[in-house]
Amino acid sequence: MRPIDRLFDASGHIAQALVVITKLLLAAIVLLVGADVIARNLARPLVWSVSLTEYLLVYITFLPMPALVRGKGHVCADFIRTTLPQWLRQGIERIVYVLCLAICLYLGWIALGSAFTTLRSGAYEVRTFDMPRWLIFAPMVVGLWLSALEFLRYLLGRDSIYAVDARQMEGF
Repeated sequence: MRPIDRLFDASGHIAQALVVITKLLLAAIVLLVGADVIARNLARPLVWSVSLTEYLLVYITFLPMPALVRGKGHVCADFIRTTLPQWLRQGIERIVYVLCLAICLYLGWIALGSAFTTLRSGAYEVRTFDMPRWLIFAPMVVGLWLSALEFLRYLLGRDSIYAVDARQMEGF
């Protein structure tokens, strides 16, 4: 197996692990909101729960992103693409991969720069509890760069993001 294929396999395993973490975070959010509602009605609200929920929303947005790219969990108006000749479809597909790859790398680079800047400065997000600000950017870096790796996998011809049948989409 070539090193690039091992990298893509490792990326897929990491993406699946991030999905499991995301599911646990979603369960935590549900429990946290429920506990906060109960606490508000019985005694004092959990004042930190809203802030924690907001931070976790960033995590559940970016952590499953690579698995969604790999699993083709996207929305696509395919009716236009299918009317084009095969050579044009393939060309447009490659352009889409390059654009998505570039956007993920660029935004990941910006997030990484912001994370390093806040890490060096020791900045904290101050709300109902203090949280190191770099922790807000960390899931962005991970999600965006692993997604870039998935788009590279498509670009190199390991798969096509458009090769989806109805049975695959039932899982989403």
